[in-house]
Amino acid sequence: MEENNQNIDENQILNEPLEAGDGTEKEQIDDSLELMEKPFDPTLIKIETNTPNLNSLIRRIEDNSIQMNTSNYFQRGDDLWNKTQQSRLIESILIRFPLPAFFFDASDNNNWLIVDGLQRLSSIRNFAVLKNHPLTNLEFLTHLNGKYWDDLPANLKRDIEEAQVVIYKIMPGTPPDVKFNIFKRINTGGLVLESQEIRHALFQGRPSEFISELAKNEDFLKATEHRINPRRMLDRDFANRFLSFYMLGVENYGTKEFGQDLDSYMSKAMATIYDKKEEELSDIKTAFSKSMKLAKAIFKDEAFRKVYKDYQRKPPINKALFDTLSTQLALLTDKEQEVLKSNKGKFKRLLKNTLAEDEHLFTSLTSSTGNKTKTQYRHNKVKELIQDVIKDRI
Repeated sequence: MEENNQNIDENQILNEPLEAGDGTEKEQIDDSLELMEKPFDPTLIKIETNTPNLNSLIRRIEDNSIQMNTSNYFQRGDDLWNKTQQSRLIESILIRFPLPAFFFDASDNNNWLIVDGLQRLSSIRNFAVLKNHPLTNLEFLTHLNGKYWDDLPANLKRDIEEAQVVIYKIMPGTPPDVKFNIFKRINTGGLVLESQEIRHALFQGRPSEFISELAKNEDFLKATEHRINPRRMLDRDFANRFLSFYMLGVENYGTKEFGQDLDSYMSKAMATIYDKKEEELSDIKTAFSKSMKLAKAIFKDEAFRKVYKDYQRKPPINKALFDTLSTQLALLTDKEQEVLKSNKGKFKRLLKNTLAEDEHLFTSLTSSTGNKTKTQYRHNKVKELIQDVIKDRI
């Protein structure tokens, strides 16, 4: 009896969408691909370890050769620590407690990106460079409470400047996919980076700007009813998914050349933007807009939602269904899009019925959504459904 109840619960969990709390359905990515199935050449991992004194980092902050405004590339803020936390870091340096290591992307020696250690470095900047932070609520050196940098005697300033730190620098020549995994694994701060935040940092310039433009596309916002929270770059993650499958092709998903998992595939797509001409990027924007308009015309407020039965509460937006529908609609010719729009009721019913009857399609949108077989199946199945509607009408 207990076994039957367990099966019922498992089926309910599978069939009922879990909300992620950000306007979308919680995605279950396939983690079964072991690292050794997608090995990195160790010679490509170029990380340099140094143990300079703290003054070398202070000088870099003063020279603006460390990018302290991380909101430009990570959308996470500095100065998240309160005054007590910042003060006690300075106190730790003065009583010679060792600091955790700092990690930097030093691909550009004149503009290091902070991978890990932002709050510590911000605290040091506030006290020793900006000199606008008085020491507060110290635990051991209470006689220094209320003192600014300029109030410290020369010997204490020297103790701070000569304190030794450990820094790891990701050096030029480290491939983007390797760098991506380094960022993801070593980022241990209070606000762990999302995958799209890492991609945004790795592909600065045209790629990050283009993805941002797609995420702000008015037709995308209307099709998703402004439901996708831009916080932590979730909206850009959606735009990046479309870009990847539209530009690289679903047939190339899961390959060594284009990326054996979703993160690598999406990184490959962003890297490709560097080589695109402006007219090519303009064409992609147009295709994205047309796809969003068509999705809105067909599904109205149910666009990109996994609707397979009548409901009391509308299902959340599904990422896997978004990358599938947005891509397959964008790949249609103008004439095919018009025919599909004219038969929108039929297509909407067909997709709903197929989701209810085709277990493979349903699970490909529900669990292990990054799995190569499931990804290719859902794209090919939706393409087949579209063609079933329009093939006899053109």
